[in-house]
Amino acid sequence: MSKKQITRSLSVFAAFLFSQQAFSSAVVESEFELVLPKQFQENLIEEKWKSLENQEFKANWQFPDQTVEAANGVQVQLKGISVSLETELKKPSLGSSQTQVVLSSKDLAAQMTIASISVDQWIEQTVGGITGRFHLVADCPNVVLNMKPGAGSFSVALNPKVGSNQAGGTVQDISLTWQKEAWSAAAFTCTGAAGFDDIVNQQISQISADSAAFVDPKKELILSYLNGYIGKWSFDFSKPRQLVSSRDDVNISMVVDDFNDTNPDRALAKGRVIVEFTRAPNAEATKLELAKGDVNYGTSGQAVIRLPAGFAKEMISRAYAADSWVHQFYSSQISGFSSVMNSRFMQFFVWPELMDYPKSSKFLFNLYSNKDPKISGSGLKYQVSANLYSQMKAPKNGKYIPFMNFTVPFSSGISLGISDSKAAVKFTGTTLDLRYAWDTSYVKSYNPRTRFAASTIEGKILGAISGKTMNVTLPAIPLTEGVKLKIKKATTLSNSDLMLQLAP
Repeated sequence: MSKKQITRSLSVFAAFLFSQQAFSSAVVESEFELVLPKQFQENLIEEKWKSLENQEFKANWQFPDQTVEAANGVQVQLKGISVSLETELKKPSLGSSQTQVVLSSKDLAAQMTIASISVDQWIEQTVGGITGRFHLVADCPNVVLNMKPGAGSFSVALNPKVGSNQAGGTVQDISLTWQKEAWSAAAFTCTGAAGFDDIVNQQISQISADSAAFVDPKKELILSYLNGYIGKWSFDFSKPRQLVSSRDDVNISMVVDDFNDTNPDRALAKGRVIVEFTRAPNAEATKLELAKGDVNYGTSGQAVIRLPAGFAKEMISRAYAADSWVHQFYSSQISGFSSVMNSRFMQFFVWPELMDYPKSSKFLFNLYSNKDPKISGSGLKYQVSANLYSQMKAPKNGKYIPFMNFTVPFSSGISLGISDSKAAVKFTGTTLDLRYAWDTSYVKSYNPRTRFAASTIEGKILGAISGKTMNVTLPAIPLTEGVKLKIKKATTLSNSDLMLQLAP
């Protein structure tokens, strides 16, 4: 290869290298305050327990050995007692105190196992007027009792507990009851004194006849078992949480740095929202602070989150920075364009090249901003000016090819409203100037009719935007695993900070 060829190759390679868009990561870190009134916390924990509704509850409780007195003073030893339960927990409801969560069983299945029922005792017995001492020894191993379907019920009463940065519940009471003759014994064998199996059957009958006599002495132990189980369902407010973003180049997380529940009416969490824009033109770090001074959060009992006044403005500026995003959509999504496609008469006068395409054709648009948008305002009202660029592609032979390019200086007032996890974006006073150019490769290949009534198309685009409202679904705030808060309403405070009302 000659020196001239090498130089040319290097030049081509360099041109290719430096023509690629280099992206950086810009990070915005914003303070927030999250207020959770006490009643809201209790309701929130109730929502948490709802996650148990379709969970299979399994327990295998071990109880201490015990001695019961049978007929004629015979002391019967019950050793290795265990009760296993399997059930689903019904949707919880608040108890009469309005703060207690009650979980009740559905299709309870239970089994009781007694490793050994035995006797080893000297007894006195009178037979034919003669009193004698007899050594009574007998043992019935592995006695298994099964509860009949629908014969028993089980419920747990929980009290919500919120402290420091943890939330959960404590078991206040349990109820395990069954009907008379609820238990049936599997076949068992006994060794030793004849007739001892009758005594065993009597003990089984007593257990079946009186659930309270069996359960009540063991309640404290059962409560300790259940509190250990319920402890697994507590949650931690302080762990970083990821929010779902509609764009793969935007990562959002929340971190709670301080959680204070010393106020008798509410808990206050302070932390940071961290937003990373991975396709930013420049690597920058921005910090947003809340307005200083005390804030009156009212006594509505609603949960709210407070964000700095400039939060929305900063998000819009970063999200739509120059060359950092591309929005792709089809012509069928533009109402004004659809009316042109459906009328050959209109096409003849305003855009004759479209007549070479079927009315059902879908053109593809790639839209982005090639300059940073200018934004003024705060809270929920803004004025936005941006220079938008759109590449229009035409469907040809099963693929999309470059067709036309548009530059659109755009200006509009924007009003934000939030209701039931949706942001309503209303465009008012919208102006734009549609500038166009045919793609040179398309002109060279297809020799199109290049007449284009820009003012007519511009009017149709304006008609599709100005005064119209666009709805955007907002991501839920993941307070903790399994518990998300939806944004219900937005207001601005006197200090211009943004206040969002939340609900489970």
